[in-house]
Amino acid sequence: MTVTEDAPAAVSAPSEPPAASQATPGLAAILGTGDHKVVGRLWIMAALIHALLAGIGAVLVAAERIDLASLDVIGSEWFAQVYTYRSLAAGFLVIMPLTIGLATAIVPLQVGASTLAFPRAAAASFWAFLLGSGLLVGAYSIKGGPGGTDVDGVRLFVVALALVLVAEVLAWICIATTVIAVRIPGMSLARTPLFAWAALVAGAVWTIVLSVLGGIVVLAYLDVRYGGGNGFFGGGDSTLYARIAWVYDTPTVYAFAIPALGFVGSIVPVFTGTRHERHRIAQGLIGAFGALSVGVWAMPGFGQNAYPWLYEAPWVGVSVAIVVPLLGLLGLWALTAARGSVRLSSPLLFGVASALMLLVGVLAGAVQAIKPVKTIVEGPGTSLFGTTWTTAITDYVILAALIAALGGVVYWSPKLLGRTMAEAPARAVALLLLAGTVLWSFPDLVAGLLGQSAGASGLPADNRSTIEALNTASTIGGAILALAGVGFVIAVLRAVRSDAVPGDDPWSGHTLEWATSSPPPAGNFSSLPTVASEAPLYDARHRTEEGTA
Repeated sequence: MTVTEDAPAAVSAPSEPPAASQATPGLAAILGTGDHKVVGRLWIMAALIHALLAGIGAVLVAAERIDLASLDVIGSEWFAQVYTYRSLAAGFLVIMPLTIGLATAIVPLQVGASTLAFPRAAAASFWAFLLGSGLLVGAYSIKGGPGGTDVDGVRLFVVALALVLVAEVLAWICIATTVIAVRIPGMSLARTPLFAWAALVAGAVWTIVLSVLGGIVVLAYLDVRYGGGNGFFGGGDSTLYARIAWVYDTPTVYAFAIPALGFVGSIVPVFTGTRHERHRIAQGLIGAFGALSVGVWAMPGFGQNAYPWLYEAPWVGVSVAIVVPLLGLLGLWALTAARGSVRLSSPLLFGVASALMLLVGVLAGAVQAIKPVKTIVEGPGTSLFGTTWTTAITDYVILAALIAALGGVVYWSPKLLGRTMAEAPARAVALLLLAGTVLWSFPDLVAGLLGQSAGASGLPADNRSTIEALNTASTIGGAILALAGVGFVIAVLRAVRSDAVPGDDPWSGHTLEWATSSPPPAGNFSSLPTVASEAPLYDARHRTEEGTA
C-alpha cells in the first residue's frame, strides 16, 4: 500500500449504517464486538482499574520513604517488587491503554471513517492485553516481578509483559493505519485533526520502541529461563528491570505524552472560538517531538569506555532539543488563545494542566542532561541521573499524559458515554490533578538535588531530615492524586446515570466527531459535511452565521 497525502478516493462515509454492524445486546456483543467505540471503552475501563492498583503501589513506595532508616511499611522483601510494579503499571497498564482506548474510539470519528482499520485485530489486541496484564499482576502477587524470589513467577512476568507489548503494538498499528488509509475524501494528511495526527505519530513511535523492547524481553526470557547468571545479559533476573527501565528515562519517556499534545491542540481552538494557529506547523512540531522521543539509540550507559562523553553526547543533544518543539506548540496555543475568546471549561483546564506539567518535565530532563548544572550545585563528579530528579521527570511526563487522557474522556464523553460529564466535578478533578502532580513530583526534584537515589532507602544523616520532609510532602501529593482519581470515577458514574441528553455538539467543536450523534450509531455517520480544511465544522458554522447576518 502506498501512503499518499490525499485520502483514498474509494473510501466514503455510508449513507446508512450497515445492517451487519448493528450490535446485538448482552455480554456476547461485548465479547464478539468489532465496534471501535466499544473496544475503546473497554481499553479505558481496564486502564482505570489498573490505575487504582498502580496508585496504591505508588503511594506505598512514597510512604516507605518517609522514614529512610527502615522499610517498615511494606517491608524489604516487597519494596523492590512494588517499586518496579508501580513504574511498569503506570506506563504500560495505565497510560498506554488509556490513550489507546481514546484513540480507538475517537480517531475513526475524527477522520470520518465508519470503522477502525482491522477491527477484529483491534478487538483481539484488547483481549490479549487483558490476559497479559492480568498475568503480569498475578506474577507480581507471588513475588515474580524483576528480582523476585519466585523463579516461575519471574518467568511468568516476562511472558506476560511480552503479551502486553504485542497487544499494544497491534492496537497502535490499527490506529495508525486508520489515519493513513481510511480518511474520507477531502481530508488530506495536512487536514487531519491534531489528535488523530498525534495518534499516528504515537503509533509510529511505539511500533518502533515496543519492538525494540519486545526483542529485549525475548532475550530476557531466554536469560532467566536457560541462562542463569551467564545468559545474554548476565545476572539473570537480577538485571531484568534494568534492561527494560530505559523506556522510563529521557528521551523515550516523552513518547507517552505524544497523544497529550494532540489533545491539547484539539481543544485550544474549540475553547477559544477560533481556528488553530498554523495547523500544519503544529503537525510538524508534534512529529518532531515524536521523532526525538525515539531515543533508545541516544541512551547513555551502553558501551561506555574511555570516552564516555562520546556516548552521552546524543542523549544530551536529544534531551535538550526536544524542548524546542514543545515550546513551539505552547507558542502556537498562546497565539490561538490571543486571537479568540477563552472559555475556561473543564477540558481546557485539563489541557492547560497537562501542558504545564509536561513543560516542567521536559525542562527538568534538559537540566538533567547538562552535567555542569549539577556540578555547580554539589561539585565535580556528580550527576542528577539515577536520583529522584530522574524519577520526578518520569512522574511529570506520565502524570501530564494521564491528565490529558482523563481530560479527553471528559471532552469526548458525549461520544464515549452518550452523556456530558458535569462541569463542577470535572473542574475540581482537573485542579486536584494539577495540585497533586506538583506536590507529588516537585519534592523529588529537590531531593534529587540533595542526592536521594531513585531506589535507595538510606542516606547520609546530614540530608536525612530534609529529604524525609520532602518525601512526606510527596506522599501527601499522592493522596491528593488518589482523591482526584476517586472523584473522576464518581463523576463518570454520575454522568452514566444521568438522563440529560448532551446533544450532538455540546462544545461547538471543529472536527468531524461532532458531526454525528451522541453516542454515534453503528457505522458512525449517516452523512458528512464537505472537508475543505482541518476544521470543517468551524467553517460550516461560520458560513451559516455569515449567511444569517
